[in-house]
Amino acid sequence: MNRFDGQVALITGGASGIGLATARRLLDEGAQVVLLDRDEAALSAAVAELGSGAHARVADVADAAGIDALVAEVATTLGRIDVLVTAAGVDRCDTVVNTSLEEWRTIMDVDLDGVFYICRSTIPVFVRQGGGAIVTISSAIGTVGERNRSAYCAAKSGVENLTRAMALDHGAEGVRANCVAPGLIDTPLIANGKVAGGSDTALMDSMIAAHHAIPRIGQPSEVASAIAFLASADASFVTGAILAVDAGWTAA
Repeated sequence: MNRFDGQVALITGGASGIGLATARRLLDEGAQVVLLDRDEAALSAAVAELGSGAHARVADVADAAGIDALVAEVATTLGRIDVLVTAAGVDRCDTVVNTSLEEWRTIMDVDLDGVFYICRSTIPVFVRQGGGAIVTISSAIGTVGERNRSAYCAAKSGVENLTRAMALDHGAEGVRANCVAPGLIDTPLIANGKVAGGSDTALMDSMIAAHHAIPRIGQPSEVASAIAFLASADASFVTGAILAVDAGWTAA
């Protein structure tokens, strides 16, 4: 099934984790994919793995001017942009009191401001073409709270409501905006210990037991499947939705 034949998808954080899994899925379904990431070496490896139809752009989503220029270049070089997936993200595990101003600003710059910047640049391209689909990435803890994740909770909650606002503002222009909110997913953010429990098997098992009705960690490909649905014409009447891909975390 090639739901994305002839389409171009722009994916931030595309060199690893959910971003890379989404690139694989959309490429398999006929899209050209443009991966944006700060990690040039990881980008090169990702494009080498994905092969024909994959393109790399070194970019920092927190650089508003750079994102403006990059989106314009991609739209000109490839002729269009049909799908935008905002998978770039960073995390910090701590309370408000123990989060430094620098840490707070870094998380907001990437996880919330970066989503705003690239959506602001890409929506006019969609409107000129007659439409397009945005899929943002939140988290279960963008919907509900979590101890010791204050900045990340705030940023991801902002992403969810930003997505709803874009859906309302631009639906009449042919732009759909939806969001996926994953639970614990086996990504480098967890594997590298950037999320509490990632390097502690017993603690991770306890977190899964506490939060997941399906008693295991999720895979990036499972989130990519949800993203592909929301980005495709199969979801043509879906906008402003927050789709939980969280093993039941937010069902409780």
